[in-house]
Amino acid sequence: MKKICFLFLFTLIAIQMFAQNKADTISGQFHDDLLDHLVGKWNVTSIAHGSPFTSVIDAKWVLNHQYLHVHLKSNEVIPWWHVQMEYDEFIGYNHNSKRYVVHGMSIEGDEDLSEGFCYGYRTGNEFKVVAKFGVDSLVVQRFTWEPASVSWNIKSNWVIAGKEGEVFLEMKLVAAKPSSKKNKPVSK
Repeated sequence: MKKICFLFLFTLIAIQMFAQNKADTISGQFHDDLLDHLVGKWNVTSIAHGSPFTSVIDAKWVLNHQYLHVHLKSNEVIPWWHVQMEYDEFIGYNHNSKRYVVHGMSIEGDEDLSEGFCYGYRTGNEFKVVAKFGVDSLVVQRFTWEPASVSWNIKSNWVIAGKEGEVFLEMKLVAAKPSSKKNKPVSK
């Protein structure tokens, strides 16, 4: 009897860990309480390959709540590209294969070895994106929600031949403050 109770309890916990929110099964839409925290406008400070940069991220649910659209645009020109960094990412969830799917596009066009396609995995307050680059290389990007500071920390690193390298991109996202114009009452 103890084994049956344990198995039942384990099954319930496992279902909750790997299933999307209950609303998904009713509406067919993609709901994720962690990614909901990313919705909005964010000011970003980052270190990319040892150089400091700032940017803005705007994230919103699109296409009948099937994807979280994340748009990043740097405030500075990136020296090695000679233009501002701009990136669009669409994070969805495949209900049949029960996994996150991430489509990305940037100023690099289709020259990116990942071809702009990768998978995501969620554990607690972390959303991890893994993109395959070539035969034995991966880029792993970890989005970590920090509820105490109401902010996100994103770190990217290479994994080559199974060995994890140092972080080459670290980003801190802090919610953009609403414009003071929006808070002022409209006068007649």
